[in-house]
Amino acid sequence: MAIIPMHIVDAFAEQPFTGNPAAIIPNAASLSETEMLQIAEELNMEAGFVLPPRANGADIRIRFFTKRREAMLSGHVAVAAFTSMADRGFFKPTTEGLRLRQETGVGVLPVTLTAAESGRTLVTLELPRPRFGEPVLASEVGAALDVPADVFRIGDFGPQRVSCGFDVIVVPVNDRNVIRGRFRDMEAIQRLADRRGACGLACFCPETYSETADFHCRFFHPGFSADEDVASGTSLAAVASFCVDKKLLPVGRTVQIITEQGHSLGRPNTAQVVVHTKGSDIERVELTTTGAVVMRGSFQFNRRVRRASI
Repeated sequence: MAIIPMHIVDAFAEQPFTGNPAAIIPNAASLSETEMLQIAEELNMEAGFVLPPRANGADIRIRFFTKRREAMLSGHVAVAAFTSMADRGFFKPTTEGLRLRQETGVGVLPVTLTAAESGRTLVTLELPRPRFGEPVLASEVGAALDVPADVFRIGDFGPQRVSCGFDVIVVPVNDRNVIRGRFRDMEAIQRLADRRGACGLACFCPETYSETADFHCRFFHPGFSADEDVASGTSLAAVASFCVDKKLLPVGRTVQIITEQGHSLGRPNTAQVVVHTKGSDIERVELTTTGAVVMRGSFQFNRRVRRASI
C-alpha cells in the first residue's frame, strides 16, 4: 500500500474557498501516468504533480492533468504548486524574490516567489511569449454564444486566436450585460474552439465590477476541463498580450494590467499581468497572484488494482 501526500490549494486566492482549486502532489516520482490521471479524475479538479527536473537549469518539474487528459501547462495549477511548496518549506520566498525555473510541457519557465508583508507568498509566473494567430469572425463567436456579433469588438479589433502556452480565442466584448450573461450551449463553444484549433474562448470587457480592475474576464473551455474556469493564468496572459498588441491600453516599456474573473462562479478573484515590450514586440508576459492551502491529506494506492482513495 503506497501513501501519497497531497495538498488542495486555491490559486488566485488570499483565503481558502475563494479561488481556483487544484490538487498538488508534492512527491509524485513514484506515480504512473495512469495514476496521475486517476487522481485528477477522482478529485474532479486539475492536478499538478511535482517531479525531479530533467531539463538543464530547472529546479523542479511539474506535470499538469485534468480529469480528461494531460495539459502541457496550467497557470493556476502552477500557482497552486508553488504555493504548496512554499507552505511545506521546500522553497523559501524572500522579500527580494526567490528566482526559480520550472520545467513544463512547453519548456523551462522562470518563477519568482516573493514574501509579501501580509505573510503570504506572491507567485510570479513568466508565461511563454505570445503567438498571434488568425482573426476569428465575430459572427462565429456570436453563433456559438447566441449573442449578436456586433458586441464582439472593442475599437477596431475583434476576436483573434492567441497563445501564451496554449491557443485560445481572445474575444473582446463591449457590453457588460453580455460578459455577465449566462451561456448554456457549451457544445457550440467547443465546436468553435475545435474548428479553430483552440482550447477555448477567453472573453474580456473593460466594464468591470471593481474600480481597480482594467478588464473583466471569463474563460470557457468545456472540452478540456470545467465548462468555465474560475481563473486561468494562460488565458489572462493571452488577453493582456492582445490588449497591448492592439494598443487598447497606454503602451510603454512595461504595461501593468489588473484582471478580475470568477464572479459568475461565486469566486471573484484578481490577478496582475505585466507585459514587457521592446518597440512593437512583446518580450515577456508575467502573471502575479497568491494562493491559499485548503487541505492537507494523502492518497492510498493499492498497486495491484491501481485505485486511489483519499
